[in-house]
Amino acid sequence: MNLKEAITEIIDVSFNENDYFDAHTVINELVKNPKYYIEYLRGYSPNMNIAQYHASIAQTISSIENVKKIGNAKSHTIYGDIRENTLFQKV
Repeated sequence: MNLKEAITEIIDVSFNENDYFDAHTVINELVKNPKYYIEYLRGYSPNMNIAQYHASIAQTISSIENVKKIGNAKSHTIYGDIRENTLFQKV
C-alpha cells in the first residue's frame, strides 16, 4: 500500500456519498490508524515542513476520482489548533 492508496481507502471506508470532510480528518486518520501510519511517515520528506507535507496530502485527496473540492473550512490540526483547510465532498 502506498500513501495514495491509504488515503483512498480511508475515504472509501469512512465516508458515504455526499459526505463532507477535510484534509485534517484524513490526516488524523492516517496518523492514528496502525494500518496507515507507516505510509504517512514514508511520505514525509525532510525537504518540506509539515504544513507543506499536509498541503501535498490535500492535493492527493483532490486527485481521487470520487472526491470533489468544495471550498474551505476550519478544523483541528494534528496539533490541536484550528486552521483553515480544504473542504471536500465524496461524490
